[in-house]
Amino acid sequence: MSTTDDTYLVAIRPLDFFRASEEVDRARVVALAESIRAAGCWCVPLPVERDTGLVMDGNHRLRVAHRLGLKRLPCVPLSYADPRVDVRGWRCGQPFDRTLLRRLARTGGLLPPKTTRHRFAPALPVTEIPLALLL
Repeated sequence: MSTTDDTYLVAIRPLDFFRASEEVDRARVVALAESIRAAGCWCVPLPVERDTGLVMDGNHRLRVAHRLGLKRLPCVPLSYADPRVDVRGWRCGQPFDRTLLRRLARTGGLLPPKTTRHRFAPALPVTEIPLALLL
C-alpha cells in the first residue's frame, strides 16, 4: 500500500502486538467496556505504528480489549512518516516530537493521559466485527 493512498488497510493482530502509549482513566475504561459489550461488536480499529504496535489513538479501547478477554483486535497499521498522520500535543496544539513516540515504543513507557492528539486525513474506517470473532 502506498503511503500517499487515501485508503487504509484494516488488519487483525494478536492482543500482545499492541503497546499502550498513554495512561488511561479507569472509569472511562469501565464505561467503554460496557458500551462495547452491549454493542456486541468492535467498531473502531486502533491506529497503530505498524512496526512496533504502539497505539496512536485508542489506549482506553486497548485496555477494554484486555478487560473483555479478547485475543485479537482490528487495527490500522500506519507509520509516523505517513503524511495522513498528524500528531500534536493535546493541550498546546503544537506538533508533537515523533522521536519521543519512537523512543516510547522501544522502552515501553507511558505518557500521561491525553498527551498526544493524533488526527488522520482522511478519517479512519469503522468496522463491525462481532466480539465472538476476537475471543
